[in-house]
Parts: sequence; structure tokens; C-alpha cells
Amino acid sequence: MKARIQVVACKCCTQAPPLLDMNDIMSVVSDRELVVSSMLVDGICDSKNIRPVLEDARNKDVDRVLVLACQKKDFSPGLLAAYKRAGINEFLIEFVDLRDEVVLPHLGDGKRAQAKAETKAIAGLQRLLMLEPLEKARENMRTTNVVVLGGGASGRRAAEVAAAQGAHTIIIEKSGRSFKAPGVIMPNSSLTGAKGYGGNFVLTIKAGEKPEELECAAVVVATGGGWTELKGPLAKACKSSVPLYQLQEQFQGGAALKGPVVIADTPDPAGKTLAVQDFAWDETLALATDIKRKQPLEEVFVVFQEMRAFGLSELAYKEAAELGVKFVRYDRSAGPKIDPQEPTKLSVKDLAQGDVLAIPFGTLAFAAIPANKDNQAIADALRIPMSPEGGVRRGSIQRWPVSTPRPGVFVCGSAMFPKSKETAEAEGEAAGLLAGRFAMKGTIEFGGIVAEVEQEKCSACLTCVRTCPYEAPFIGAAGKAEIRVQACQGCGMCAGICPSKAIELHGFTDDQIMQETRTMLGGDF
Repeated sequence: MKARIQVVACKCCTQAPPLLDMNDIMSVVSDRELVVSSMLVDGICDSKNIRPVLEDARNKDVDRVLVLACQKKDFSPGLLAAYKRAGINEFLIEFVDLRDEVVLPHLGDGKRAQAKAETKAIAGLQRLLMLEPLEKARENMRTTNVVVLGGGASGRRAAEVAAAQGAHTIIIEKSGRSFKAPGVIMPNSSLTGAKGYGGNFVLTIKAGEKPEELECAAVVVATGGGWTELKGPLAKACKSSVPLYQLQEQFQGGAALKGPVVIADTPDPAGKTLAVQDFAWDETLALATDIKRKQPLEEVFVVFQEMRAFGLSELAYKEAAELGVKFVRYDRSAGPKIDPQEPTKLSVKDLAQGDVLAIPFGTLAFAAIPANKDNQAIADALRIPMSPEGGVRRGSIQRWPVSTPRPGVFVCGSAMFPKSKETAEAEGEAAGLLAGRFAMKGTIEFGGIVAEVEQEKCSACLTCVRTCPYEAPFIGAAGKAEIRVQACQGCGMCAGICPSKAIELHGFTDDQIMQETRTMLGGDF
């Protein structure tokens, strides 16, 4: 049976700004053999536009679809679900990214952009004709456990929301502090290893001397930010200086602080340079305001590079200033200094006035927050990527802002980068909701675009086993590499690196890629 193709183009993605003549592009592909339906819509992710597209596909017995718009991960999941309901295999839908690969790179050259868009559309058609229908399989989850790493504000909120979805929650907390949360709380414990895949993870938890294994369906990383260990030259010059959290504990415990009080976001409290975003803006504003309320006669200085008081935090900044908190902004090239001969005086060049200020102090606190030092070990265990700043990297900020590239692993709060308690709790709620729903599905769906090993070509060199970030390849009973399809995410790293060319990725075979490449190389752009 010959293919019957529908071509759908989205104005929302391809004509912002109006660079391409979409009618010309549609005419180029519509005249091709086997194209039975072509539609140009204002926004393909809009449900009101999806309905007529699906109706036309049903009426014309469409079995393959070419979408000219943006990249697949930016689409509404509702589009693929709608096509699936219409009986179209989701792996016979080809997305051509005109926004990122044509419009944005060629904003100043409309002629070249038009030629490239037409060639990419034709190449997409050629590739679509070579695609084969793929199917997914299912596996039952062994548990409804959701493990939350960290018992801070975001972790506790994640546990509450996940439990409300019906999941059984377990909080792994490194410290021995007590707090209330649903499910099980394991104090003085940490994650040391993980195996398995989303839905059926097996974690290794160190609680006391003996490690133990714990099955779970989903993991929420809520480790929070680290706190500065005072090793830099300023801290060495003033041995009585403390981190911000320690000053908070002293003040909340009823201690009267010796004034003047200086809170600094110096980039060198830990003996290394920290990014500006590592400053605990909200916590500093809250503490400075509380100190000024309870000790109105004491001077309070906040010495900072950049005060990022967003949203409602602006009101906190205004309140602190009205109470008499003094803000001193400095340039990074001329940061605060302390003369070891005068360890109770901080000198800093005021960026606004241009003068060097000498600020005497009785209490000095550092408010820089580096990434949590446990993040690296957790990321290595769970096989999830890290950001350059040392936080856990999340997925697409538009579609999956609290997800990671690994299914079943979610992240929230300052585990990504420092943020306010309110924001951390909101992200914890989102992560807990997704983790709870994921765990309560009861089944894992896998397959489709996954790797496959041609056993005759495999030399068992272990290159794929060492390379895969998801631990999908393994050496089977026959002494050859095999793919654990439940874990495979279709990234293609094993197929690309295999020295024996024994691995192929379904949906991206060599023949499919070569056909698309030949069409692109023959284009006039």
C-alpha cells in the first residue's frame, strides 16, 4: 500500500518575524507524489487548529505526517496524542524545524532562508517515506515509592504533593534534623548508587554503616544549595565571620548581634570565585529587616554586587531601606577588603559614589551560596547532567522545567541554582505532582526509537556499555552487547561511537540519514 502523506505548516513558528513565504513552501511539497493533504495553520499547538487538521487526515486516510514548524520537544504533547487517536503511528510523524534551523540563522537573508526552507521540506518528505512504523511495549512498575533527596522546603513540599497523588514517599535527609512530612523520613542517610530505569529504579542508600537497596518508581532531587565554607582571604582576616545560615540560627535563637552588622556577597568567601547568582538575596533581605526591627539602633549594611530583588521581593527591599538598612553596591573588580591589622573594618569602593568606604563592624556574615557539594555524586549515581555552576540540569524550560533528561527523575529548588523559599516550594509542588503521577501510572512505556545491536558484527569491546548515559547496553549471555530497551532513550550515542558499526537506532538508520543528507546537499541555498 502506498503512503498517504499530510503536510502541516505552522505560521506561529515559521513567520516570526515574517521571513518566509509559507505559501510557496507549501506549493513545493503539495505537488509531490503521495501528498494527499496540505494545511497551513496559525498555530499547530492550538487545539482549535488541531481539530480541522485531524478531520482532514481522517477523511483522506492519511498514514504519515510532515510538520513544518519547530523542534519536536517544543510541541504540545496534545498534537501527538491527537494523531494517535486518529490511528496514525507516532513514529510516522516527521518534524522539520524551520524556526531554529532556517528563520533564526538567516534573519537578514530572506532569499537564502526561503531556498533552505524549501529544500528542508523536500528532505523531510524523503526521510518520511523511509520511516517504518514502530511500536512501544509496557512493563509493570514494582512499587509506587517516590524518593525525595533532601528534606528542605522544596523537598518537603514535593513529598506532600506526591503523597496526595497516592504515592508512598521516602525522604532521604543527610542531616539528623527532625521535621514533619508524609511517608518515611530517613535521617543521616545519603544516596550512593542507582540502577534500573524510570518506574523501576533500585537505589543504594547509606544509612548508618550498612548500605541498603531501595526500590522506587521516581526520584525528586531537592538537595538545596550548599553553604559557604569560610576559606577565603576575607574570612581568614576576620576569624569571627560566619556564613549567613549560621547568623540566622544565632539571631533566631535569641542572640543579640554585636553591631554594626555587615552581610556581604563577596565572591571569595570559600577561596574561589562564585557567580553573582549565588548570592542569597531573599534570605539576606529577610534577615537584615528582622535585625533592624529588633535592634533598631544597630547599623546594618548589605554589601553586594547586584541585588536581584524580583517580584514581591521588591517590597522587601523597599521595607529594608525604609527601616534604615544601608545598601552598598560594588564593582567586581574592586571587591571588599579587610586589612589583617584591622580585622573589624571592611573597606569597599561604593559603585554609586565612587568613594572607598571604611565600614567598621561587630558582626560579619557571608551570603554567597555555592552549589550543593553532594550534587555531583547524586548526578553520577542517577546519570543525569550537571550545569556549569554545579547544579542539576533540568529539561526544556518551556515544557519540562522540573524534569531532567532521564525519565522518572525530577529536580526542584536550589538543587538547580539558588532561589527564594517561595520559588523553591512552588517548584517542589510541581516536581512532586509530576513524580506522584508518574509513580501512580503503574506501567512503564518503552520502545520505539531505541538502539538495536546486530550480534554478528559486535566485537564485545564494551565501548557502548561505557558510553551510554542511561546504562542501556550490557553484555548478554552470548557474550555480545544487548540493549535494555526499558532504559534506552534513543540518544544514538552508542550507534555513533560503535567501532564495529554493529548498532543502529530505529528511526535514524544509516539509509534514512543518507537519503535526507543527499537531498540537503543538492539544495540551492
